[in-house]
Amino acid sequence: MRRKIDPSAQSAALNQMILVGHSMGGLVGKLQTLSSGDEFWRLVSSESLAQIKADDETKGHLAATFYFEPNPAVQRVVTISTPHRGSKFANTTTRWLGRKLIELPEMPRIVRSKLARDNPELFRGSRLLGIETSIDSLAPESPILPTMLAARRPRWVRYHNIVGIVPDEGWVGKVAGGTDGVVAFESAHLENAASEITVPSDHIRVHTHPLAVLEVRRVLLQHLGELNGRWRPPQVPYTAAPSAAPSRYAPARAASWRAY
Repeated sequence: MRRKIDPSAQSAALNQMILVGHSMGGLVGKLQTLSSGDEFWRLVSSESLAQIKADDETKGHLAATFYFEPNPAVQRVVTISTPHRGSKFANTTTRWLGRKLIELPEMPRIVRSKLARDNPELFRGSRLLGIETSIDSLAPESPILPTMLAARRPRWVRYHNIVGIVPDEGWVGKVAGGTDGVVAFESAHLENAASEITVPSDHIRVHTHPLAVLEVRRVLLQHLGELNGRWRPPQVPYTAAPSAAPSRYAPARAASWRAY
């Protein structure tokens, strides 16, 4: 049976967005909802942007990169196996390999070198200026990750989180215990999320797991139902239970969801 949609709710939905991001895509989605303040700029310099020696175009690019406000159209963000606190997979070896396989365009590299040369005392010894690939930014020690977690968020945005955990079966489960094979539960867990579920799957396939698909569908229907003004929790084919840290490297519940 096709669900009826209120025309007014449909019109309101056109002015709103729900972002769904897997892995690093979840971090990109979250950035759309954050207010930077001065915190991101302070990661690279303790001085104001006005003191930087650079042409107006370069200063404009710096301002657009480090200073931003939430996108008012984004109402919800669904993150799937997202390394909110980084991943040990982004280690010295994988980062070295990434630099061998991926190379930044020449122009950004020239501008970065010129900025460092013309402003030797203004920039901190931050790794942000030396990031060559996205793998570098996902290292657990990356300074941008805790800044993102602490950044100001608008009241109108709701976050929903899906965490993958490899089942504790066979040698793969033993080796990857407590993780999805790439991201540990402790990193993928998101405090203050409107909902969070754990899914028995690895990092590569978690977004295609039936439970993850059902959860994304539930979030979409909830949002549409709230626009219609008649939201009712759907009957879902999995057990309602708090999502918790895995015990003995196995999901607390193979199929669990939490809603506030």
